[in-house]
Parts: sequence; structure tokens; C-alpha cells
Amino acid sequence: MAQAVQTPCAMRMRLAFLLVAAQLAACGISGNDTNCDDGTCNAPDAPYPAIDTPAVLEIYALDIWAQYLPEGANITVTRDGASVPLVGFPLLRAPLEGAGTYAIKVTSGEFRDFEITLSYDGGTSLTGMTLAGGPEPRAAFAASHERRDVPNRGERTIHTIYTGLSHKWFASSGSPARRGNKIDLLMDGEQAWSRAYDDLKKAQKTIHISTWWWESNFELVRDPETHVTSTPEQRAANTIMSVLDHSPATKRVIVGQFFGQDGLLRSLTVDDTLVSRGSTKNDNFEYMGQANESSGRFTWQPEAFVYGDRIRTKHPYTAERTFDSEQPHQSFIAPYNVDLTQWPIGVDIEHASYHQKFMVLDDKIAFIGGMNLRRVDWDTSQHYVFEPRRMLYGATYDERLAVANKADEPDMGPRKDYLVRLEGSAARDAADVFKRRWDLLRTENVRFSDASSAFAIETAALPTATTSPIVQVTATLPQPLGDAAIAETWIQAIENATNFIYIEDQYFRMPLVNQAIIARMRAVPTLQLVVITKPINEWTDPGCEWTYKSDTAFKTEFPTRYHTFQLRAFDYAVTWGIDETDSFFKGMDTHSKMFIVDDVFMSVGSANKNNRGIMYEGELNVAVYDPTWVREQRVRILENLLPRGTTVGDNWIQQLHSAASYNDAVYNAWKVEGWDLNLDGAPPAAQYIPKGFVYSLGFRGSDYCFIEGVGPDMT
Repeated sequence: MAQAVQTPCAMRMRLAFLLVAAQLAACGISGNDTNCDDGTCNAPDAPYPAIDTPAVLEIYALDIWAQYLPEGANITVTRDGASVPLVGFPLLRAPLEGAGTYAIKVTSGEFRDFEITLSYDGGTSLTGMTLAGGPEPRAAFAASHERRDVPNRGERTIHTIYTGLSHKWFASSGSPARRGNKIDLLMDGEQAWSRAYDDLKKAQKTIHISTWWWESNFELVRDPETHVTSTPEQRAANTIMSVLDHSPATKRVIVGQFFGQDGLLRSLTVDDTLVSRGSTKNDNFEYMGQANESSGRFTWQPEAFVYGDRIRTKHPYTAERTFDSEQPHQSFIAPYNVDLTQWPIGVDIEHASYHQKFMVLDDKIAFIGGMNLRRVDWDTSQHYVFEPRRMLYGATYDERLAVANKADEPDMGPRKDYLVRLEGSAARDAADVFKRRWDLLRTENVRFSDASSAFAIETAALPTATTSPIVQVTATLPQPLGDAAIAETWIQAIENATNFIYIEDQYFRMPLVNQAIIARMRAVPTLQLVVITKPINEWTDPGCEWTYKSDTAFKTEFPTRYHTFQLRAFDYAVTWGIDETDSFFKGMDTHSKMFIVDDVFMSVGSANKNNRGIMYEGELNVAVYDPTWVREQRVRILENLLPRGTTVGDNWIQQLHSAASYNDAVYNAWKVEGWDLNLDGAPPAAQYIPKGFVYSLGFRGSDYCFIEGVGPDMT
């Protein structure tokens, strides 16, 4: 690198400047007064240059959410190629010794590199420094200029630059990515709801719940030893309504509605017990329904934001500063014309919903996932065919006993799903989503809004986990709320994929995202796509056409790199009749909304793999970036799906194929026998016992779909 010619005096001043910097770094000055746990950041400090110059360059090392970059970020400044000394972090200061072109470069872990060039005229004018080049399109940038009293120097011109590094994986729109949160992936209803039950019992101030469907007698915990023999009255204490009624916290509940706000179907997704709470004032329990009134044709794109607004919000001490540019920062995702009028019958109706399923407790713990407080949303990770705990609340002892004895099947089938438990500042991002929806309902004066109350989100600092994944609470919200962070994270993750994309979902029909996956698979010849989903009902599913079109596109172009599977539970029962041993293969309701890329990124929550889930359906997900944690969870998931005792290896895709091949053979062996065997009560031989839950899945062409398909944005 070229070196500037320096006078002895200048060299002595530089040396003094660098000595001060070293002393401050040794004292840990970079971490002082920058706490952001309460949602805003205190003003940082850094020494002014020892070199007496007419102007000073000041740099705030920020990410695109205006949060301070983590320690370890590398920041350099050069003037016409020569290094300029810096001191401090995350606020850095450097002398502006003369006119020239100044380049600022920032690199920081999982963020995209940031670089800008500035032209400085060498004087004291507030307009003497201007942007000459950069930053890259996904980054944000702001600058302010002021005259300021500098200790022992008098008034000087300060040119302040605010970097805005974009993350390689997380959405620039929506809530910030957060560090220091505790996170647990909870698999299936037994584990998830028992954990929620424990935390609900501890809540003291507020319980905020959003669900697509509500049943007051939904049992959160179901003891395997006593559940069969217990009466409805004995089980009542474990229901969601009983837990809420006995809680001292203020309860607020939002439940989705269909086909118009407070219309004829307003009670379809709730029961009289919840409605009675909503209609009663001053009972510490509030409820409102919410419809998604998206319809017609509209243009969709992640919301733009003004970076200066983020700086002023996150750093209130900058509120009076004027930034050079206040242009909206647009998403890298191109606008998309959504058409919700493509019904076979030619009728434009409001068919969308608020599909979010989450709860926030005391503004410090959040549960986010795909499970409703509804009868079907409970199962164990063993997914037994004959599970008496998957019975309706009012089922009798004899009915439950019949299931336990394999004389009858339960009311609900096996189901695969996930919840994420977050503890820390990220929980408040979920609380913010709830508050935005709640405030909108109050503004619109919907049914029971007169019995509702306003609230503020707690801002007191929360404990932070020293080692934890980086998480971002991401949403899809229709207008007027407008949020598309889920789509942004998925598409960014696909752009970064090099090894595999793993999808586990009830749907696989998302044309917008499929285009991104296809483009990436063309660019990376080794990239694998693994999809675990459900078979399609060709007679009744209006999304059949787009599911089959999605499948055809991938298997035609990537026949060896596209892998599809389905999940089934199995058991057998002895009936002591003709061919007395009957088989029971039950297709698992794969309700998961799981998305994993390269063992470094995960997105899980309520958003399905369809266009509506990322464009206008109300959804909430958690995105996680962490190479260790994500891999551990992917291994956990596969250990549950593959034959018991399988050590999940690097060849896990082949392990899925091997397990599916074995189970397909077992399935076909029973099929040949007409699904029953004459064994005189003896257990079936090994070739009749599947291992794990994985089976092959193949789709036919869209010509086999009987019902006329709706548009790609509606499925």
C-alpha cells in the first residue's frame, strides 16, 4: 500500500493518537455505554484525533437495522490509498488531514462486505464531504454533518458516516436479527405444549396469544399413565382455558376469521367459552377476531424503509441530526403482481386468513410455530397409530380404552409439527407483531374492541445468553401492516445455498421461491433439494395443479438432485378373525413448516411453502443462523424420522432413500397380502415391520388433478 509522506511533527502526533487508541482498547472502552437491550442504544464515545485537523471523520459501525456491529468487525479507512488511523469501536474517529478520496471498508462475519468512497475538499464546510461511490445495493448508508465543540480544540467540523451492513442470510426488512437469546426447537405437541404449559403457569403480567383456530378445552399436557382413566373434569385443569383463567396475568387473544371481519363465519374458529370472555369487560381476559381482507389484484414487494428513521429510533441521541439522503431503501426482491381472482367459478372472495400461531409471556418468552390450540395439534414424537391421548376431549373411558387396546382408532391421526421457544429480546419482536395487530383491531372498532385495552411492550433490559444462535423473528403481514421478511430470508438463504435445501412442509407449491431454487441449482451443480411433504388429494385439493407443476419442474431438470419423501406411521393389531393380523399404515399429517439450508440456516414457524404464505397470509417464523445449532437440530429431526438408533451421517440423503426403500418394500408386502395376515396371533416377521417413518413419494402430472386449479398465488 502506498505510504503518505509525513512530517516529523505529524508522525509524533500520529504516534500519540495510536497510543491513546491502544490504551482505550486495553481498557475495553469499545464496549462502554452501548447497551441496546432496552430497544435503544446509549451514545458511545471515542477519543478525538490527537492530530489537530479542521475536520474529523466519525464512523458509526452499524448493521442494516442500525444495531452496533459485533466485536471483531474489521474497519479500515484510507486516503488516496494511504492508511488513516482510527480509534474506538463501535464509534470510530479519524483525522481528516487534507483533501482527497477517502475509502471506508467494513467486514464483519456473516454480513456482506461494506465499502464506500468519499470526496473531501480539505476545508471546514458542512458540504465539504460527499459520497463518491457505493455502497453495494443491499447495504444502507447515511451521513450527517455538524459543527461541534471538540475538547481542547474548539469548534470543528464533524462528518459522520453511519454504515448499514446487510446480512447474508437475514431479512433487511422487518425486525432486527438478535443475539443473546435462548432458543429451543420443540418437536411435536407433547414436548411443545408441555413446555408452554410450564411457562404459562409462571406468567405474571401479560399473556398474548395468536392462533388460527381456538378450542378452549384443548389439553396442553396429557399424562400417559392417567389420561385413559381420567374424566373430563379431571383433565380440565390441563386445558388452555383453565390455565388462563387461573393466571394473574392480563390475557389478550387474537383468533383468525374467514371471509370478512366479524362476518357470518366469525364464530367458526372459536367457541362460546372464548366469546364470553371477549364480551365481558374488566375481567382481565380480552379477545378479538381478525380477518385477512386481502383480495383482488395488487403488487407485492417487501416494504421499503428509510435507514435514517432506523438510526433515529435505535439511537435517540441522533434525533435532531439531518442525514444527507432520506430515500427509501428498496428490497432486492422485484415487485410481483399478485392475482387473487383466479377462482374456477370466477368469484373474487376474501379467502385469506391470519395464520400466525404464537404466544408471548411477560414480554420475555415467546412460542412461535405451526401448532394451533386445536384438537388435531397434539401428538408425541413416536406418532403411535393407536394413541388414546389423541381423542376428543369428551371421549369416554371405554372409547379411550378401546384405542389403547387397539380395538379402535383415535379421533385424530398422527401429526408432525414444531414450535420454537425464544427467551430474550427476540420475544419482544413477536410481542410487537401482536401489538400491531391488536392496535389495528382497536382502531377499526371490531367486535369486542370496546372491551379491549391498550398496552405497551416492556422495555427493561433482559438477561442475555453468552453463547447462542443469531435469530430473527420474521413475518408475513398483509396491508395495512405490510411485512414480507419471511420471503426475504428464504430467498437470501437460497442464494447462499451450496450443499442442500431441506423442506419439510404440508405443501410444496411456491412458484416465486421455486424460481429462486431452480436458478441456484443451475448455478451450483452439486446442490441437492430434499422435500418431505404429503400426498395430494387429486379429487378435492385446488392446489393439486401447482403442486404437480412444482414437482414436474424439479424432477425434469434435476432428476438425481431432487428427492421427495412422505411420512407414515405403522402398527398392527390381532383381531382373531379370518386373516386375523391387520396392518395399519397411517399417512402422517406433515404439518411442519421447516426450511433448512446447508446446516447453517433454519426458518420454522407458521408459513407454508406456497406463495400466499410469503406474500399476504398472516404468518410468523423464526429464522436462525448458526452452523452448530442448526446442524444439531437437523440431526435431531432425522433421528426421529429414520429407523430408531440410526446414526445420522454426512450421507443422510442416502439414508433417507435407504429407509424409504425398505419401508416401501414392507408396505408392498402388506399390500400383496390384502393388508392382513393369518399368523394365529404370532407377531409378523421382520419383512412386515417398517422402520422409522420415511417412505417414497411420487407425484403424477397435473392432468390427473380432477378439480380445476386456482391461481398460483392462492394455493
